[in-house]
Amino acid sequence: MNSQNSSASFFDKAAWRYFAGFYRGHYKRLAFSSVISSLQSLIIIPSLLLVRFVFDDAIPQKNIDLLVLSGVGIFIFRLVNSGISLWIRSININIIRNVIFRLREDILNTIYGFSRTTYTSFDQKTIHARIVQDTERLSTMSDSCVSNLLPSLFGSLVLCVILVFFNWFLFLLVSLIFPVLFLANRYTGKLVKERVYVFQRAFEKFSKGVLFVLRYMDLSKIQTAEEGEIKRQTQILEKLSARTGTMAFIYAVHGAVQSNLTGLSGVIILVLGGYSVANESISLGEFISFYVAMGYLNSRVNTITTSIANIIAGNESMVTLHDMVRTEDVQPYHGKKQIHFKGAVTLDSVSFRYGEESVLKDVNLNLHPKAKMAIIGANGSGKSTITQLILGFYRPEEGALYADNKHYDELDIVHLRRHMGVVMQAPTLFSGTILENISYGAGDVDRNKIIHAARLAMADEFVSNLPQGYDTEIGEDGIRLSGGERQRLSIARALLRRPKLLILDEPTNHLDRAVVGELMDSLDNLEDRPAILMISHDVSVVRHADEVYQLEKGILIPYDVAHAAAPQPRS
Repeated sequence: MNSQNSSASFFDKAAWRYFAGFYRGHYKRLAFSSVISSLQSLIIIPSLLLVRFVFDDAIPQKNIDLLVLSGVGIFIFRLVNSGISLWIRSININIIRNVIFRLREDILNTIYGFSRTTYTSFDQKTIHARIVQDTERLSTMSDSCVSNLLPSLFGSLVLCVILVFFNWFLFLLVSLIFPVLFLANRYTGKLVKERVYVFQRAFEKFSKGVLFVLRYMDLSKIQTAEEGEIKRQTQILEKLSARTGTMAFIYAVHGAVQSNLTGLSGVIILVLGGYSVANESISLGEFISFYVAMGYLNSRVNTITTSIANIIAGNESMVTLHDMVRTEDVQPYHGKKQIHFKGAVTLDSVSFRYGEESVLKDVNLNLHPKAKMAIIGANGSGKSTITQLILGFYRPEEGALYADNKHYDELDIVHLRRHMGVVMQAPTLFSGTILENISYGAGDVDRNKIIHAARLAMADEFVSNLPQGYDTEIGEDGIRLSGGERQRLSIARALLRRPKLLILDEPTNHLDRAVVGELMDSLDNLEDRPAILMISHDVSVVRHADEVYQLEKGILIPYDVAHAAAPQPRS
């Protein structure tokens, strides 16, 4: 993933183009709400005229009726203004909600589109923090931009015209403060940008630390590392606390500078306007009306400067997410052909390496439909890499793979995987019920089919003895279950989809040999029996296979079952 640093340009054009793309289809609604926001500022004109009337006519004439009617009129215009504001706000909320939904959807699709080489290179905890927190910051930024910045910009332009209409000379004097306001905002904005970048990186470490604590609680306790882990996480918290305080203070400085400068414009009006009233060059009503209108303008200017700070923070998140989605990635295969897979897989002169480390060398393998094959070898010999290649997660450096004699380059690999069931040596389960874990990825499946798959995997007996049965919560990674129980649920999940090829990676890691034998017998009795590929360091699995190969130093050779040594003890 591309790195990001705080010295990058103030705004990343490519990142902004990426984010602006999610607003396509909403431009007309945005333009409409912006126009209405501009016109909304015109509503204050009757209120300003009533204010001038009150001070120039109603009060000098001591006409209480006119004074009350003027007050009622001002309040009615205020209610109308609030109603229009809520209407525009509802439009903008719907736009932002849709934009952030599409952004998150795009990120999710991008992640699922990454090759295994790419997504295994990511720091998952950091990526998690970025996706969750940065998309939320972009939501806040979008709200500031669409609901505050744009309406305030257009409203400010209209108010400037109104102020010129009421007293062009006073407005000209006050407008001299605007360049100073712009320069101050630019300077403090850079400070905000730098502190936001540092804060966001500290927050990522904090989020990563919390996930580590929750995920590896047992490891910390087994290793009696609680004290050291608490100390490590406390140090992360201290850094986050310091960064949070610094960022909050810079935000406060930014706000104070802008507030004081806009406040200075109010002082200038008060002094110069008061002087003009004293010299009778303008009436008291005109002065009060101008002062009230300037208050509206100052309020909008403060909204603009506050929004800019949020936009700066959002810009950092936008660049971070854009860097992630534009990560250079090459998929192993791009074929589109879908076949009715029967279970035949061929590895033709396949060689593969991870970086500089050679794992497989000129491997040839033919697995036929309904056949049972075993590949044995020491841990780290490359057995699991064969599984990854069959699944299409990686592309061989040399040679090719075929499914039912069709080259992998032709095939829709995702569609092909739907006809494969894989049980990895480390069973993958998630926090949820047993039913949810078995049925994951299978869609809306009848409960009886789930129970049938569990019976085939010899899981139904222990599940039925649980108080909630198939509705039992198993905890993160199935922590409430034993290793063997987790393995059986994984096998049930693989069998539920009625695969044409079943791959069992190290089945004896969590299941004893007798259970593996029962499983093989159970599968043999299936009418639509899948091809089975067993991958193990335990030579005892060879008695369940029709063909056996040994993988040693990346080379695959036939294994002589007749002269095999006695089964090795499990390591």
